[in-house]
Amino acid sequence: MKATTKTYKNKAVSTIKKGTEKAINAASTGAKIVANNPVKATYVIGGILGFYLLYKVITKTTDKVDSLLEGDPNIDNKISGTGSGSVKNATITNAEALNLANQLLDAMNVKQPLYGTDEETIEKVFTKIKNADDFLKVYHAFGLKDYNGNNSPPTGIWSNVDSYKKQDLVYWLRSEIGNGFFASASEIRAYNKIKPLVQLAGFVF
Repeated sequence: MKATTKTYKNKAVSTIKKGTEKAINAASTGAKIVANNPVKATYVIGGILGFYLLYKVITKTTDKVDSLLEGDPNIDNKISGTGSGSVKNATITNAEALNLANQLLDAMNVKQPLYGTDEETIEKVFTKIKNADDFLKVYHAFGLKDYNGNNSPPTGIWSNVDSYKKQDLVYWLRSEIGNGFFASASEIRAYNKIKPLVQLAGFVF
């Protein structure tokens, strides 16, 4: 057993020696080539550095293009909250509040053909919101969603040319539903349905 171990040791040492000698010889040969052909060596080294720098530039450019095409990955246009707050008198469940919040967001994001609001759907949603605590559940389920002044901002490359800010449900409703001179009959009906409940919940509308 000892003889075998010694044999393995000798082989290992021999292998390391040979490898070291090869490395030294290669380094020596490389040094001689550089010394004998400094101009060529400079061209070769310069070419290698050039290719490396070009690779880095292309990689960074590709990353920037990919990022531009993907747009803002942080746009929040999905309902994911749940009802919370002082809601002891609520007549709807958290699941129902989440569903109603989704319906409201979809109604305010409707395209007609570019921007628009589905006032009839909003009015129907508010027939299911019976009191202030119901509205608070829907309000908290809605959370803060990115709003560009008309609806949710576009995703992808177009988000790079849009401006938007996170706003709560009351802000969205105030912006989408009005009772001014140019308001449609369906918009005025929805406004009159929304305003009392929103105010009872403690918000200005």
